[in-house]
Amino acid sequence: MRIHRLTLQAIGPFPGRHTVDLDALSASGLFLLEGPTGAGKSTLIDAIVFALYGVVADADSSSDRLPSHHAAPGVEPFVELVMSTGAGVFRVWRSPAHQRPKRGGGFTPQRARAKLWRLARPDQDGGDPVSAHVQEVGSELRRIVVLDRAQFTQTVVLPQGQFASFLRARPEDRRTVLQEVFGTAVYERLQRQLAEDARRERGRLDAARAGTVTAARAFASAAGLVETDAAAVVGAAEDGDAATLTRAADEAVGAHECRASAAEADRDAAADTERVAREHLRDQRELAAALARRGALLAEQAALAAAEPAVTTAAERLDRARRAATAVSAVAAREQAGERAAAAAASHRDLLGATAAGPDADLADESVDLTAAHEAATAAAGALAELVTLEEGLPARADALARARAALGRDAEHLEALAVALAVRPAGRAAREDALGELRGAGAERARAEAAVAAAGRVLTAARAVEDRTRELTAAQTELATAARTAEQRADVERAARRAWVAGMAGALAAGLADGDPCPVCGAAEHPVPAPASPGTSTADVEAAAAARETAERTLTELGARVAALRERLAAADDGAGGRDVPAAQAELAAAEEAVRAATDAIVRSAELTAELAEFDAETARLTDAHATAAAAHAAGTERVAGQAAQLAADTERCAAGRAGAPSVAEWARRLTARAETARRLQDAARERRAADAALADAEERLTAALAAAGLPDAAAVRAGTLPAADQAALERRVQQHRSALARVADGLAEPAVAGLTGAETADVPAADAAHATALQALTAASAAAREARVRAEQCAAAADRLRTALAESAELTSRAAPVLRAAALATAGDGNTISTTLATYVLLRRFEDVVAAANDRLTVVSDGRYALERIDEREGGQRSPRAGLGLQVRDHQTETARDPRTLSGGETFYVSLCLALGLADVVRAEAGGVELGTLFIDEGFGSLDPVTLDAVMAELGRLRDGGRAVGIVSHVADLKDRIAERVAVRRLPGGGSSLTVHC
Repeated sequence: MRIHRLTLQAIGPFPGRHTVDLDALSASGLFLLEGPTGAGKSTLIDAIVFALYGVVADADSSSDRLPSHHAAPGVEPFVELVMSTGAGVFRVWRSPAHQRPKRGGGFTPQRARAKLWRLARPDQDGGDPVSAHVQEVGSELRRIVVLDRAQFTQTVVLPQGQFASFLRARPEDRRTVLQEVFGTAVYERLQRQLAEDARRERGRLDAARAGTVTAARAFASAAGLVETDAAAVVGAAEDGDAATLTRAADEAVGAHECRASAAEADRDAAADTERVAREHLRDQRELAAALARRGALLAEQAALAAAEPAVTTAAERLDRARRAATAVSAVAAREQAGERAAAAAASHRDLLGATAAGPDADLADESVDLTAAHEAATAAAGALAELVTLEEGLPARADALARARAALGRDAEHLEALAVALAVRPAGRAAREDALGELRGAGAERARAEAAVAAAGRVLTAARAVEDRTRELTAAQTELATAARTAEQRADVERAARRAWVAGMAGALAAGLADGDPCPVCGAAEHPVPAPASPGTSTADVEAAAAARETAERTLTELGARVAALRERLAAADDGAGGRDVPAAQAELAAAEEAVRAATDAIVRSAELTAELAEFDAETARLTDAHATAAAAHAAGTERVAGQAAQLAADTERCAAGRAGAPSVAEWARRLTARAETARRLQDAARERRAADAALADAEERLTAALAAAGLPDAAAVRAGTLPAADQAALERRVQQHRSALARVADGLAEPAVAGLTGAETADVPAADAAHATALQALTAASAAAREARVRAEQCAAAADRLRTALAESAELTSRAAPVLRAAALATAGDGNTISTTLATYVLLRRFEDVVAAANDRLTVVSDGRYALERIDEREGGQRSPRAGLGLQVRDHQTETARDPRTLSGGETFYVSLCLALGLADVVRAEAGGVELGTLFIDEGFGSLDPVTLDAVMAELGRLRDGGRAVGIVSHVADLKDRIAERVAVRRLPGGGSSLTVHC
């Protein structure tokens, strides 16, 4: 892949917006990212990795540190990257999670966002949107870039602390990177697919062989083979001997079929014998049953003849009962009619006597018209109904009138009280309005007091911040002075170490000089003043001193930035405090808060008084309405009471006129009602007497007709012949059963099987039964034998068919699986693979050998022929790799020994890793279908190189321009500024942030 343009805003130490055109910057193949330690050079690497993967380059760091703390509030942090891969040209925009201002003050979390566009060319501004969702953008970029974050930081962006990760990676991890970079995962998938196909085919073959053995065992069991023959059949199945198995199956099936046919013939003969014996047994049983039935019928016939006289008597008794039953109802009706007539006559006589002795004796005279008397009394009583009701309500109405007059007096008193209460209301309202007027303006006073509280709070916060920043600044200045001394000391130590190292190198060279031999430095054959021998200092000592000095300088820079930031924060806090200290600010805040409380109390009291005034007015309105209502009610009540008194007097007069001399209207109405009731009862009694006499005459006529129809002389004969229903039913059942039995016996004796017998015949059922049992037993045994023989024959034939089917399926599977198994064995280092290497490993080994060769081309120049990389089958450290061939070791040609890459020094590790990374890029560039590595970033490491090695490394990097690739170097080494013209200069700002400038 190639990176064309990077834009970032409010990221890390960069508060502003910066754009880096990498196409223009890398025109010569090399460009430099330089600046002081901690200024933000590595932040540019983090921005590139964040744009592609949503995280920073260092796996142990969090992306939360990306938003700049130096940017103004509200400025959104983002990174925008334009890059091209084999999938096309794309622009990705990402914003990390950060805190954004919210309305009303304060901050609210803003989640991470991402957008992706496809471009037609790198300099296009718009583009076609691909996605605007974080998850989808990540998935699309993984497909576009191919490499994951770890692989990207091993091949394209080499950040601090991870530069040598590919060199020191485990073979398994190196394998993953190479697969992604070269796009050889297809071979891995092909290898896995072939292995899976082979495993599946072997499983099918094993299952088929097992099925054949199982079918052979089942056949041997179904055929009933002896142990030796069964073992031979199973052995043939295990050996796959199809001919032997087929021959044994055919022989066994034929033998079982012959035995089954013979057993079925024996069964048919036994069935004929059993049929003849069964028919004879049936005939004997039928004869015995007919003889027994004939004897039973004759005995029953004799018993019926003996019972005939008694049955005849019962039939006559039943006939008399049936005739008497036709006249029973007429006899009962005559008796009931006689009783009714006697009772009606007695009741009429008694009622006449009682009436003659009472107040209405005139009604006992039979000449009186009872109907007219009843109607006159009823009409008079009805006319008094209204007066009776009116008379009953007079006492209650008198009591109600008294109560109404009392209530009217109380209403007059209540009306007077309401008038008095309304008279004092205006004075009370005026007093409340005056109190409310005194509290107006409390709201404005509280607003001013609250503003004073807020201002006093800010002053107090600033005063406290002044105290805190003063303490922090004092401590930071102390640390800064200590760090400055430490940095100066470590710089002295480094200079001394380098001088000692140079002196030691000169003495070592002088010790090897000989007169006449040319000097390896100046070429002179004479050596007048050789340098004296010196214990000197090793390269590792110099590197350690340089690293200690760099650490001290970084610490000094960081502390200086911190002191500057603290001074700015102290000045800002002092401006906010306005020269006040904490006690003074606290006193101002307390006074302002007390003013807020007083204003709040006034507002609360004003609200309370307003509510009280509203409630007072509502009560006044309620009293006014109540007074008007009470006055109207009192006037209406006075008029109503007068009307009630006049009506009560008139109704009392009417009731007195309607009594007719009786104590009351109700008593006079009761007497009239009693006279009407007496007249009605006399009428009813006379009618009942006449009706009862008529019913009696009718009942006597019906009785006479019924006796004649039944042929009985009188009612006594009817009662004598009557039988209960149960007795009558019993007689009827007895007669009917006797007659049915006579008919049944006659029919039974007339049956052909009984009528043809003389009684002298005999039946031998036991002998016939014994003969049939013997024949049936023989048939059962023959049937069982035939059935067993047929089942064995069918089982043997079915087992033989299953065996033949299993043999055919096994043969077909073996033929089909052979090519698959052969291909899988070759791809997975199985039988037939002479080099014992899998297909995927073989492909990667060839690519890895190319990478090592390309790396050695550069490493030979950089190391002056001392080092070369070698591919080994073991892991680094001597352990065998489960996927051999991707291990690395370093060949030291000075000692001709192999070294583990972890034993190299810092500078050696740097340039060996760089050569390996460049070799990987060379091979990938030459491959088709892999990942194009057009841009490479190297973050630090050049400070560990001596001048000679640095020259060699820079020469190798300079060769990249011939292939159109670009390498970005991130370093603070001052010598690189003179060597590389194109660069991005990162500088600190006075406020604590950083800025960058692009020099092309």
